[in-house]
Amino acid sequence: MTKKKVKKDKDDITYIDNNLEKSLFEWEQAERPYKKRDKNYWLTMIVLLILVSVIFFYMKEFLLIVALFSGLFLYYSLSAITPQNIYYKITNRGVYYGGSRIEWVLLNRFWIKQNLDSCVLYFDTNLRFPRQISVIINEKDIDTLKKIISRRIPMLEDSPEFVDKVTKWVGKKFPLEPKK
Repeated sequence: MTKKKVKKDKDDITYIDNNLEKSLFEWEQAERPYKKRDKNYWLTMIVLLILVSVIFFYMKEFLLIVALFSGLFLYYSLSAITPQNIYYKITNRGVYYGGSRIEWVLLNRFWIKQNLDSCVLYFDTNLRFPRQISVIINEKDIDTLKKIISRRIPMLEDSPEFVDKVTKWVGKKFPLEPKK
């Protein structure tokens, strides 16, 4: 354990432990983005999937049809079950989410974006898995979190991933829900 001597007054010497982990920001929030969908949304999704399945049926792509229906079922089950709240913490050593921790040296960059009805903080990592970490945050805490995290890793304005850009474009051109 490394200790530094810090002189406060002429005779008062205290020791500071460099290995101490200091909590910078803590909060409790849902474990994933969540938005309750109505009946019309699910009917639209099922009709679209059936139309696409008919096309794939004539192309004899039966496994692709099964995969598409499985994906819809997964999406429905995630939308039907409300997520649990978990504990998040940012320290001088890294980011804690749930029961996991990732250190600052493993994080490349971060960005904040709206996903469903939640504000999400994304971290890009150096790891092969997980390549990206998403953390749900309160909208009122955005400025505080930007200030804390940008001291350690660079911030991007938007997601650098091609898939995210295509998804955003398709979502704007072909909305499945009426705009409010």
